[in-house]
Formats: sequence, C-alpha cells, structure tokens
Amino acid sequence: MAAPFTDAEIETIRAATPGCRDELIHLNHAGSSLPAQTVLDAQIEHLQREATIGGYEAAAATAAEREQTYESIAALLGAKRNEIARFEHATAAWSAAFWSIPMQPGQAIITHDHDYGANAVAMLHAAATRGVRIVRVPSDAVGQIDLAALAAALDDPDGVALVSLAWIPTNGGLVNPAAAVGALTRAAGVPFLLDACQAVGQLVIDVDTIGCDFLSGTGRKYLRGPRGTGFLYVRESILDRVVPSHPDHHSAEWTTLDTYTFEPGATRFEYWEFSHANWLGLGAAVDVALDLGVDRIQTAIARRAKDLRAGLSGIGMEVHDEGIARCGIVTATHPTLASDVVQARLAEQRINTSVTHVGSSRADVERRDLAPMLRLSAHCTTTAAEVDHVCSTLAEL
Repeated sequence: MAAPFTDAEIETIRAATPGCRDELIHLNHAGSSLPAQTVLDAQIEHLQREATIGGYEAAAATAAEREQTYESIAALLGAKRNEIARFEHATAAWSAAFWSIPMQPGQAIITHDHDYGANAVAMLHAAATRGVRIVRVPSDAVGQIDLAALAAALDDPDGVALVSLAWIPTNGGLVNPAAAVGALTRAAGVPFLLDACQAVGQLVIDVDTIGCDFLSGTGRKYLRGPRGTGFLYVRESILDRVVPSHPDHHSAEWTTLDTYTFEPGATRFEYWEFSHANWLGLGAAVDVALDLGVDRIQTAIARRAKDLRAGLSGIGMEVHDEGIARCGIVTATHPTLASDVVQARLAEQRINTSVTHVGSSRADVERRDLAPMLRLSAHCTTTAAEVDHVCSTLAEL
C-alpha cells in the first residue's frame, strides 16, 4: 500500500475543492463527488468561450486539450489512446460495449449476483430480444464472485456470449477480484465487460493486469469530475469480434452513397455530439487524480472507510459490507430508524449520504434479505474529524 496523505496534504486537497468546507460533510462520493476548482475552471472557461466566439469555433480552439483528455484517461487505465472512447455517462459506455457483442440464441450471459440494476435490465432485454440465457454466478462465503462457480460456467466457452462484472457494486463495500475473473475469461476466450463505475478514481487500474476487453467508467464519482461524463476502454484485440450497434458519421466514414466503414480503434463507439466543456472538465479531474497519485488516493479512502465501519459498529449500527477487499463505500442500518429517516436527519445537520434501493441491486438485496441501507462513501478529502462527527451525530439519533 502507498503512503496515506498526511493531515496537511489532506487540507491542501480540501483547500483546492470548493465543496470542502466546515459547514458541510460530504459522504456521498459514490453518488457524486466534489470536484476540484480546476475542474470547474475548465468547464466554465469553455462555456464562456462558446458563448463569446461560438461553439464550433471554441471546439476548434481547444482541440489539443480535448485530445489530452483521451491521453490522460489512457494513462489512468494503463491503456492506449486509441482504446478510449468518450461517452456522456457510464451506462451509455457500458451499453455500447454490451450491445456490440454478438449473442446467439441459447448462449449465456454470465454475471455476478451483485451486478448493477441498469446492467441487469439490459441483460433481461437481451434475453427477451436475442434469446440468450442469464447465468448469475453466486457469491462465495465472503460475498465476492465465486471463482470456482465462474470457472464451471465457462466450461463450454462456445455457449457463452460474455462475462459481465461490477468490479465495485453499488452497495456492500465489496471489491470483486477482477483480475482473477480476467484470467478465467482470457483462458476461455470469452469477452469480459467490466463495470468500473465505482472503481475509477478509487483503485489503481491496469487493464492488462485485469485482462478485461471492455471497461466502463464515469466522471462524477470517485474521479471527482463533472456529471454527464463517461468513457469506455476497448481492447484493440476485441474490435474484430464486435460491431457497434448505433454508428453515426463520426464513428463510421460514409464512404459511398450505400457503404460505410467503421473508424479505427474505440472511436467507432462514439457519437459526434457531446459536451466539450464537460469533456475538458473530465480531463482536468483525471489530471488531478494522476497528480495526487491514485495509489495514495486508494490508501486514503481505505483508511477512512475502515474508520467509518469501526465507528458505526461502535455506536450500534449494523454494517452490511462484504468481501476480502473493501472499498470506500460503507453500507449500514440503524437499529430502530429506517434509513431514509436517518438520511433526512443527517441532511438537517449538513451531512450528505444516500440510501440504497432495491432497483439498483435486486439480486444482492434478495439474496441477503436486506432492508434499504444508509450508504456513506468516503474519499481522500474525508477527515478523521468528519468521521468522528458523523458517528457522534448518528449516536444521538
């Protein structure tokens, strides 16, 4: 583990983040985090530029900065520039990858019983429209994907269309063993789609170590970037096996009146129109993470989340987190109050949290018979004093 940030370094990070102030405690980073001032500056400056010289002209003036966002994301993931596609959010990125994968009637879509609601609905729609089967690999004794069961499900690779995994599910604190899953899918020759929505910006990522063919991410969560931003990593070697489902004249060249040719690399998954201001803001957010060091961010988050779990348990709340490796997402229930009541009471004290919903993780909720849970998510901007204050406030409810 890398060295955690010192208290002085945390204060410096907070000073560069407008939302970090004494009267607000933000523990909803898994929902939407607090951006640094440089992120706001990048967005606002471009919006001002569009308003004063024109949108197309502003885009032309910032072509180099727009390209740098791709380069920064590639560096964050250990990928190549041409393996990165921009999207307006993580679900759009994940869906673009999912619907590009050939699926034959009777083939299996293999997923974990901790997958995200949006992904699950897409799989159900694929089952209804393409005749595929959904195979939900159970969790093992500690809550992560059962690797032995996954290996068994991959015994007949020709009968499998893809494996989909949420690296960090929306609740439960779990960090799934993505690299172990990647080793199994590589050996079987089956496409591996990794939802890294909650992992990007929180965990050190190397796509070659993981072995995924696709990785989807968002800007608004642990990257501390703008809402309305996302991206997709597409491994070069998968391109000849997949077909983007909704190309336009940016993702493909209209070569003759009746023909078109896909653009090389991940660009074939993009659309022409997007928010240039948001994309530049995302690039600024990625650069902040790279400058701070994602390894140190990961250590800082893990440390605060561990303190938070201990503090919540100490005041009598039940923590429902699973897994060998755990992340900055902490989910718990109060012994007597419903989670939405607890969230509202905390909000009155200027403490931001969220509540889990069954539609986001039905398989996990039904497997563990979970009530709605209070979700508190820490970041490297979270201080020890904030954790203590939140636990004290909860103890008084």
